Formats: sequence, C-alpha cells, structure tokens
Amino acid sequence: MLRTDNAEVGFQACLAALEAGIGTIEITKTVPSCFELIRGLIATTGNRYPIGVGTVWDPGAVKEAKQAGASFVVTPVVLPEVGQACREHDILCILGALTPTEIYHARLAGAALVKVFPIAPVGGPRYVEALAGPMGGVPLWVSGGVAIEDIRAYLSLGVKAVGLTTALFPPEALANGNMEVVRQNAARAAQAAAAVPVT
Repeated sequence: MLRTDNAEVGFQACLAALEAGIGTIEITKTVPSCFELIRGLIATTGNRYPIGVGTVWDPGAVKEAKQAGASFVVTPVVLPEVGQACREHDILCILGALTPTEIYHARLAGAALVKVFPIAPVGGPRYVEALAGPMGGVPLWVSGGVAIEDIRAYLSLGVKAVGLTTALFPPEALANGNMEVVRQNAARAAQAAAAVPVT
C-alpha cells in the first residue's frame, strides 16, 4: 500500500515494486492525484497488474476508481454504502474490519475480501489463527504493521493477501527517492510469498 505526498516518487516506487515481484498495488486516496497515478501505472505496465484504491470513505470515489481503471477498492472500516457502490460499478470490494463481528458485517456488506486492519497490534499471525475457528472460510487480507518476515506465516494460515506499507515503501526511502531499497524489499516479499505452497 502506497502512502506518500509526492505522486511522482510514488509512481516510481510502485513501478520499482512491481518490477521486483510485487503482484498488486493499492494506492491510498490520500496520495495526490491518486487516480491519475493509477491510470499512469496501468498504461505503463500494459494493465498486467491489479491496481486498486485504498482508504476509501466515500461511495462517490468508487465511480472514480472504476473510471481510472482500478481493479479494486479498499476501505479502512466496514462501510456498507461503499460495498453497495462497488456492486453498482462492478468492482472488487475489500472492506476493512478488525473484530469477528466487524468481519461478519463486512461480508454481509459485500466484501469479496475482508481487510483485517490493523493486524500487527492485535497479535499478527496469532490473531489470524484465533479467527480461523469461527471465521474459517472468510477470505482475509491482512494489513497494518505487517513485516516481510511474517508473510510466510500469514499465507500459511490461509490469508489471501498480505498488505505491506512501510515494510515495502519506507518513508525515508521515498523521501530520498531511493528506489533500490523499494526493489530489495519487494524482491524479499515476493520471495517469501513464493516459498509458501499454493493450496
């Protein structure tokens, strides 16, 4: 997940991450000109990667996301009105949740995936393991303080997607325009994901 105040640096960082093995990118709506950034990434990469919009609070942003060519929309919390807008515009919906009750309501609201956020402060992989009993079968995406070293554990527990923010795009690397750090992080993350057998 990309968070930055500099759209040009963000664009270069996303390209570096994709080239080094990251399979999908979420660009938060807080990034300046986020929809233009999405259009640019899709055009530059030949639409080979799913690019989505994150930190969406307003259902009106769903239409903008669809028009920009985004593959998915992500919210930080359960927002049924965003789920409804995603259905209307036929775009993959990922709603944020934390507790079992919120995860349940996110699915009811139309989430194809539920983003468990913030995962690290509530126990990381151990929390996912605890959810597995009652919430088994719910497709989860984990985000919020995820370390590259934990990717394997999450995927081994059946998590469908692992969101990296500062672990992939360290703020200091972005501030210095250091794309080599982004490439190295992306390569490590891709390697960790590839090490988990597909079930």
